[in-house]
Amino acid sequence: MDFKSLRKMETVPSSVQANPRSDNERVLVLVKIRKGFVQPPYINPRAQIGTEMFSAEIRAGDLVRLENDPAVESMSLSRPLSNIE
Repeated sequence: MDFKSLRKMETVPSSVQANPRSDNERVLVLVKIRKGFVQPPYINPRAQIGTEMFSAEIRAGDLVRLENDPAVESMSLSRPLSNIE
């Protein structure tokens, strides 16, 4: 998966750019929906973040489908936060 080719992708962590993902690999993505649209029915949200944003775990290859969906305003790959001690 070439994440740089996705125009709606907000940021791609350098660790992801350094280690390309196969289309079948699962990724956690945050998706922002355009005002007046509904969540795409082919994505099962993992967590709802307000009315226009949600997280989902999908195949990396399905990012292209989100890219082409007019309901999707933007998306970004989630990354784990470090623990605070």
